[in-house]
Amino acid sequence: MTQIREQDLPALERGCVLLGSGGGGPTVTVMRLLRARLRRGPVELVAAAELPPDALLVPVGLAGATGMLEEKPPTGREMEAAVAAVARWSGSRVGAIMSIEAGGSNGIAVLTCGLPVVDADLMGRAFPRLGQASTSRKGVQAGPYALVDSAGRTTIMDGYDPEAGEKLMHGAVQAAGGWAAFAHWPIRVADLPELAVVGGLARALELGRTMLALPERAPRAPALGGRSLGTGRVVEVIRQPGGRGVVSVLGDGGPVLRVEMENEFQAVFSDGIPVATTPDVICLLEARTGRPLGCDEVVRGPRVEVLQLPCPAFWRRADKLAQVSPAAFGIDVPPRLMEGPA
Repeated sequence: MTQIREQDLPALERGCVLLGSGGGGPTVTVMRLLRARLRRGPVELVAAAELPPDALLVPVGLAGATGMLEEKPPTGREMEAAVAAVARWSGSRVGAIMSIEAGGSNGIAVLTCGLPVVDADLMGRAFPRLGQASTSRKGVQAGPYALVDSAGRTTIMDGYDPEAGEKLMHGAVQAAGGWAAFAHWPIRVADLPELAVVGGLARALELGRTMLALPERAPRAPALGGRSLGTGRVVEVIRQPGGRGVVSVLGDGGPVLRVEMENEFQAVFSDGIPVATTPDVICLLEARTGRPLGCDEVVRGPRVEVLQLPCPAFWRRADKLAQVSPAAFGIDVPPRLMEGPA
C-alpha cells in the first residue's frame, strides 16, 4: 500500500504531466482539491491484490475542457456523485475507484475523491477519446457511464459504442458548461489485467521523483528510461481547429524535428523520417529546467528537448496497438516505439 502525502505532490504532479504527453489538462485546480483532501490525512493507494477478485472498481475522472475548472470550479463532490449514479444504474456495490487515465489532471483528480483508490487506470498515460480507453472495443456497446456537472445534473449513457458515446459526451459536457465528472461502468478486480493498465500512478510518482532529483543540466532521458530525440529551438507552431497542430524544432545538430499533435503529442519526424509515435509518450521539455510543456503552451522561440518514454506494455499487445496507433489519429505511418517494460 502506498500513501500519498503533502510532500509527494510535486513529484506526483510532475509525473502525471509527463504522462500527459502534452495533454491531460491543467493541474492547478485538482492540485488545490488534493491539498484540501490531504488535510484530513494521507490518501492510500490500494493494491488490487488486497481486494477480493469479485470486488468492483469504477474508473473516474474529469471529462471535457478541464481548463474551464478555474472559471467554473468544482464542489469536490461531483466524482462521488457520478460513481453513485453508475452504482444505482448498474445495481452494483462499488468497492473502490481507479482513474480513467494516469496522465495529466486525471491522475491527480482520482485522489481527491473520498473513496479507496486502486493504482490502475484505462490508459496508463493520457489519450483524448473514449475509444482509446483500454476497455473500449470498436462497435461494441457498453455502459453505464455517468456524467455529473457542478450543478449536480446527471447524464447516464448506456448501450453506446465508443463513437456514439463520444458524440453524446461532447454534447452533455458542452451543456454542462465545459466539463463534468465522469464515471465508467464497474470492472471486476479479477479482470484488471485484461481491461486496464496497472501501476500508472506509481509510475508517475517514480518519474516525478526522478525528474525533480536531477541536477539542472543532467541528461534526463536515461534517468527516466526514455530517449532524447533532440534539443533545439522552436521555430514554428501551427494550430488548427480541434486541437490538431504541428511544432517544428530546429535541432542543435541541424535536423528539423516535426512534432504532430492532437491534444497530445502524437508523432515526431526527423527531417521527414518518423522516429517516435503514439502510443509511446512524447514530451516537449524546457531545455534548461526540464519542465514539461503542454500542447497549448508551446510557442515560437524557446529551446526545448523532445523526449520519448515507452508506453505501457498493455498497448504493445497485438490486439490493442491499432486502437492507439498513429493511424487512429489520421497519421499515415506505422508505430515507432521504444522497447521497454513500462
